[in-house]
Amino acid sequence: MSEQQDKPYEGDTVRDGVTIASKTSRWVKASMLGLAGLLVMTGVAYVTAKAVTPEVVVFDMKGTVDLFMQQSAQLQLDENRAKAMTQQFNAALTGSLDAWQSSHNAIVLVKPAVMSPQRDITNEIRADIARRIQGGQ
Repeated sequence: MSEQQDKPYEGDTVRDGVTIASKTSRWVKASMLGLAGLLVMTGVAYVTAKAVTPEVVVFDMKGTVDLFMQQSAQLQLDENRAKAMTQQFNAALTGSLDAWQSSHNAIVLVKPAVMSPQRDITNEIRADIARRIQGGQ
């Protein structure tokens, strides 16, 4: 028999192939782990940003005050009663806006200050003001 048939492969040749495959495999695994870690961190950052970023909403302050003025003018109240009713309205308006803003983690802006379409909470605030005024009488 020839020497070639007894040892078809040399040890160095076999080791070189394993080493190259092993290094390539480690590099691919490390790349995939790095990419997976990056994706996880990006997802966590996105969820965190969404959770802590306040929503921007609009409120028609002028329309609400004008509506109050129209309704109170129809009542023909004396000066003291009109003053008390205005103070009650202002307290209800401020309290309603503060409560809504804190409970919804939102920034409330007046309509003319906003150029892009945002959620309008005017009807919700008006209903809360009416409830507060009715409860205060």
